[in-house]
Amino acid sequence: MSTNVTETLQFNCTTCPSECLLTVEVERDANGAVAAVRFVTGNSCPRGDKFAHQELTCPMRVLTTTVAVSGGDEALLPVRTAEAIPLTLHAQAMDLIRGVVVDAPIRMGDVVLEDLLGTNIDLAASMDIDPT
Repeated sequence: MSTNVTETLQFNCTTCPSECLLTVEVERDANGAVAAVRFVTGNSCPRGDKFAHQELTCPMRVLTTTVAVSGGDEALLPVRTAEAIPLTLHAQAMDLIRGVVVDAPIRMGDVVLEDLLGTNIDLAASMDIDPT
């Protein structure tokens, strides 16, 4: 006998400007985790279906933050991941990034950290910083 519970959720897809209102039926296990996505409606393109599945099973976000700069005309360098990484890794990534100090000069797009937490996704500079 299954102890899973079926639940209907509604949220907007954010993959394009249409922001379709998705209605998603999910099956949750006894611990409340999503065991299965049963169906997705409301999406006007296939990206909405893919977004709903990913958002409910492994949400992904681009991480944006700053790192300290040594010898630069700015004290902080804005950085971001080149692609989205699992939301569950953001706190661990921030713990690692918090200790990073880059030396000026640095150019937008320069890799600050390669292969962040084994994701094969780099952390890159989001602006230029010149030396003082």
